[in-house]
Amino acid sequence: MNDVRWLMVAAFAVSIATNAACKSGGEAEGAETPPVTTEAAALEGEGAVETPEVAPDAAGKEELAQNDVPAKTAPGENATNVSSQSAPANGTSTGSGGTARNAQEYQPSAPAKRDLTEGVRVASSNPDQALKLFQSAASADPTFAAAHYNVGVVYERQGKYGDAERSYRQAINVNPRYFAAIENLANLAVRQRDTKKAEDILLEAIRSNPSDLGLRNRLTSVWIAANKVDAAEKEAKKILKSDERNIGALLNLATVFFRRGQHELATSVLNRAKEIDPGEAQVFINLGFVFLARNDKTQAVEAFKKATELRDDLPEAHNNLGALFTETHDYEAAIASLKKALALYPTFANAYLNLGNAYKGNKQYLEAQEAYQKAQSLAPDESSVYYNLGVLHLDNQLPGVDRLQRWAVAKDFLEKYLSNAKAITPDDKKRVEQYVTEADRGLKREQKAIESEERKKLRDAEKEKKDAAKKASDAAKPAEGAKTDEKKPADTGPSDAAKGKIQ
Repeated sequence: MNDVRWLMVAAFAVSIATNAACKSGGEAEGAETPPVTTEAAALEGEGAVETPEVAPDAAGKEELAQNDVPAKTAPGENATNVSSQSAPANGTSTGSGGTARNAQEYQPSAPAKRDLTEGVRVASSNPDQALKLFQSAASADPTFAAAHYNVGVVYERQGKYGDAERSYRQAINVNPRYFAAIENLANLAVRQRDTKKAEDILLEAIRSNPSDLGLRNRLTSVWIAANKVDAAEKEAKKILKSDERNIGALLNLATVFFRRGQHELATSVLNRAKEIDPGEAQVFINLGFVFLARNDKTQAVEAFKKATELRDDLPEAHNNLGALFTETHDYEAAIASLKKALALYPTFANAYLNLGNAYKGNKQYLEAQEAYQKAQSLAPDESSVYYNLGVLHLDNQLPGVDRLQRWAVAKDFLEKYLSNAKAITPDDKKRVEQYVTEADRGLKREQKAIESEERKKLRDAEKEKKDAAKKASDAAKPAEGAKTDEKKPADTGPSDAAKGKIQ
């Protein structure tokens, strides 16, 4: 917890965040995968149009692709790609990091290809229109796996996970070797916090396709999400034994070391990945997290900026830049970065939490409350939301909130944080307990202030009454004087005096 009164949230981008639910248990080993039977080819599928969304709780992304050769996936991530053609049954797949996934492309009907190409073109600016075009392509050619796949990606971005799963499975039914759909299906399960389901999906696919390193990298990420770091390390090293230049495996291995607090080892592996592919944005994102762990915020900012220069479509890079800008009190820059993250990934709960912090620092308290509430709706188990909402009410009286109720609301949120926080240091716990005490004291001060104000109102009312009476009395006195003057005898002249003289 920072000394400032907010909690910022950032997840090591390569991994699947620690707050992902683990239905399969803690450090238990993952199921054994078959040995890697062939080394990956080095050719990447063509025609991909990437519009990724990287989930903080799934480290995955969705990409639109224009053919059934799955689009390139960012190394070490659980990809969710959109594509436009179907790979043949004998297609090859070699994993992430500059490798080909399929040898040939499916040739769809002309109307289907036209609709899908147009859908990819408009997807970032008009996803609803893109969805209609992808659905049209799937109707025009039901065997066009990429059309079903792209429908799934749009649905997933819209948070319609049931529809997304059905679309991915349709793509797999059309082409069982459409590996991007398999990876996205697994990633979707992780986003729904079911790592066991994701693991089963990937293990089944790997048994049928033991040479596909992309599937293996996704499985490694899932094991990291499930805190099976020993299994993840073993699998990453197995991939590297087959392909020592595999960026995805290097990033996953760095994540394992990072999780264990072995920051020097993580840095060494990431530097190796940077040497192999200096243009891979994900490497710089993960280096940024290592710098953060070392409290080197200057280099962390530079690393995240470099990542956004290489690729401006990675939400977690913008999210963490926003968090760092908030720490340095550059709230306008923070808000801009976080809005970019949310434009790319509208259900990015951690970005909403950090946006709330930026708004709070910028004294936009209502906007901060709305951002925190949105984060809470997207991630009900994220205890940091309780903390930040509690502090927001503790420090500020928001419009429409009763001045007494404010303190009760603050206390309630802070106590919920203490009850729900999964890992809190003794010092942090003590600090939050002090905030709870501060809320109690604030309530008592407010009650006394209200009582004092009521007494003052009574005194003021009594004084006003007396002043009004005095004013009325003073106003009446001149009127009485004027009446007396009217009764005063008139002056008499000489003739009158003579008339009254006694003879």
